[in-house]
Amino acid sequence: MLVAEDPAFAPIFERLEAELAAAWKKEKRLSEVERRARALLAQNARRATSSATCSSDAPLPYRSRSSR
Repeated sequence: MLVAEDPAFAPIFERLEAELAAAWKKEKRLSEVERRARALLAQNARRATSSATCSSDAPLPYRSRSSR
């Protein structure tokens, strides 16, 4: 409405539109990064679960030389 009444407001709205577009682009990029990070965490969790061994296969507790 302001631009329709006075074209002097046009640069302000152009700047606001550009800032809004940049903010949306940044949000989308951050969301994509977060999605990839979550997928990587899930993938690593699946690997850890699938490569888990039986507790009887676990190494013996550490014993210092002085306790032998």
